[in-house]
Amino acid sequence: MNSKPPTCLVILAGGQSTRMGIDKAIIAFKGQRLIDRLVSKFAGKADLTLLSAAEDYGTGLTIIRDDPNAPGGPVGGIFSVAARLHETHPEMAGFVTLPVDAPYAPADLVERLTASGICTVAEDHQRIHPTFAYWRCDMINNISQSLEQSKRSPSLQWLAREAGADKVTWSDEQLFMNINRPEDLVAAERHKKAGA
Repeated sequence: MNSKPPTCLVILAGGQSTRMGIDKAIIAFKGQRLIDRLVSKFAGKADLTLLSAAEDYGTGLTIIRDDPNAPGGPVGGIFSVAARLHETHPEMAGFVTLPVDAPYAPADLVERLTASGICTVAEDHQRIHPTFAYWRCDMINNISQSLEQSKRSPSLQWLAREAGADKVTWSDEQLFMNINRPEDLVAAERHKKAGA
């Protein structure tokens, strides 16, 4: 009998992509759109995979749009997912987030971030990467309900602190390389990652 709680992965694809100038989810990277690369890479790594986005990009995945009353930025997306997941999948205690622009994201992300059952964020030896994190729905919903309306766009670092998130360390910072600008895409395409 497997007593491990079910896991949920949420790919964050709702950003404005202003620095890139094109929706990052559909950028071609080594012959695949970024969204398709991540969906393929993480297939079978979680019991449920969702998109925090305005559309499903033809993936067939269920999407969760940002609540119009949520704060701006990725925190709003996380608040929206936590509220929706609590209603539709109460068996899911929380969810792992993964940004769509991270082509080399570690394959063991879901396993390692959910291992403790508490809120966790990924880090390397230089800094934390709070878009790669495990968020408990109960904790996030409590924070959302207590957030002052004047704090319109809090940061993910703020959310991690509020949630008392623990840190899980990876030794290779290249795993968290993300693509925000055209020059980042060029650098990422040049990067030769074993097994990537």
